[in-house]
This record gives sequence, structure tokens and C-alpha cells, in this order.
Amino acid sequence: MEWLEKIIDETLDKMAKEEILMKRPDPNMPNEMFDSTIESDSDWKGWKPIPSVLDDSDLNKLEKMIGIELPLSYRHFLKYKHFYELDIADFAVNFPTHLPDKSLDGFKEWFFEYYEPELLIGKGLVYFAGFQDYGLLCFDSKVKRENNEYPIVFIDHEDLITTHHYSDDFKELMTADRERGNRFIMELNEYYRKQ
Repeated sequence: MEWLEKIIDETLDKMAKEEILMKRPDPNMPNEMFDSTIESDSDWKGWKPIPSVLDDSDLNKLEKMIGIELPLSYRHFLKYKHFYELDIADFAVNFPTHLPDKSLDGFKEWFFEYYEPELLIGKGLVYFAGFQDYGLLCFDSKVKRENNEYPIVFIDHEDLITTHHYSDDFKELMTADRERGNRFIMELNEYYRKQ
């Protein structure tokens, strides 16, 4: 998945030019992610992306834990790099921090503690990113596709029942332009205006 690695690498290179994006106030920052070339400021320390420690066996465990197979492209995403932040072109997409964690504890918290599992996973929805501060982006595993490249739906924080189509798959999300999120918000506002 050369296209995906290229997007991730170019995004991280662009972020590295704005030092503030490469700092985090994390007292438990993994040593291997600490970047001593970035000057610390109070609690804020520099971080750098590192190769992922996750492999197929880890992701197989994760899939077994949630009972849903992940998209092949998203599996590659998780196996490629660890980061605190990844600012892809579609500024509305907020990926969670992806730290080295072979125990998968971060995923357990993400999938089972942020929202009631029966509201998302129980309905075949895999929450993988936030959408600004409006809601969630989820893979909709009810729609079967080759390599599990599910469509992505938006769910409002305040209405975990109604889903809205956001993109056809993970590749479309990762390659979207900067204004995709704004166009979606206008579409969503129009939808609610008609209700």
C-alpha cells in the first residue's frame, strides 16, 4: 500500500515543519518517540513518529476482540507508524493517538470504554476517528466489500443511532481534499434543515 505510506510520510513531514504539532504534554511518552531535537517547553515534549510495533497477529487479536474484520488498508495504517497526531488533508478527521502498545490496551479503551459497545460494535460499526468535535467516523462493516474496505459513516455524538455516509472507503478518506469536511457539514446541515 504504497499510496497510504506516501500520504502518511508526506503528512508527517509537513507537520514536522510546524514544531508545535510535534509536541505533546505526555509525562508517559514512550522513550522511543521522544525527540530531543525539539526543545521542551514546560510539560510539552517533542515527539517523533516511529515504525509500528504491531503486526498481523496483534491485529488478528484486535479483530477477535471486537468480532469484526478490519479493512486491509486500515490494518496497514496501524502497522506502519506510531504517532501522537496525524493531520491529513481533510482537516475534520481526528485520528486518535497511536502509541506502541502490544497489549492493545489503548484499543480496548477506545472500543469498549468511550461508547457503549452495543451502540457501535454491536451494530457492526468500528469507531476509528473523530470528526472535528461533532462526532465519530466509523467503518460500517454491515456493507461487505473486498478486503473489508467498508464505507465510512459519520455518527453525531448526541445521536448514536443515525448514520450518515462520509466516504466510500478508507482510501477515499485519506485522499480527500482539505474542504471535504466543510462540504459534509453543509450537507449535514441541509439534511437536518429538512427534518
